[in-house]
Amino acid sequence: MVHTLDELDRSIIAFLQRDGRAPNVVIARELGLSEGTVRRRVERLLTGGVIRVIAIVDPSRLNLGTPVLISIEADVTHLQEIGERLAAMPEVCSVKLVTGAFDLVAEAALSSSDRLLPFLIDRVAAIPGVKRTETCHVLKAIKQACDWAIPVELGGGQEESPQRSGWPESVIPGAIVVPS
Repeated sequence: MVHTLDELDRSIIAFLQRDGRAPNVVIARELGLSEGTVRRRVERLLTGGVIRVIAIVDPSRLNLGTPVLISIEADVTHLQEIGERLAAMPEVCSVKLVTGAFDLVAEAALSSSDRLLPFLIDRVAAIPGVKRTETCHVLKAIKQACDWAIPVELGGGQEESPQRSGWPESVIPGAIVVPS
């Protein structure tokens, strides 16, 4: 089910992204609302699966300061099994099935660069169906998924038509417009 978010939902979500443990009464006071309104909105967002409140671990604070992204080309008949085996590894933070030159991308947090080669050879490459990997050492995370703010044009329900967004009627969304 697709949920439509209004400005109030966005404000509550943004507040919870900064402090997921904030009491409803604090959110209500900051946003100038009643506690009941915030409670109902948060409950609707939670039960609808739009948000979930979780603890986010910083691997670098746990001596896991070597983050890597591993792109994996796989035998497509083994994708699910490979994904599940990667996801079960304690070093692996996320696993995604993707399109493009690779089939899966895994994010892992290792204690040092010295652990990378054994991890790749003994653990990842040993999974049946893994054909090839390409690894990138993450030098710095500039933005994390948990820092993402919902853009107004996303999550609001309907896309604006060109006329509503201020474009001339003759402009096709996605077209390149060259001034005359």
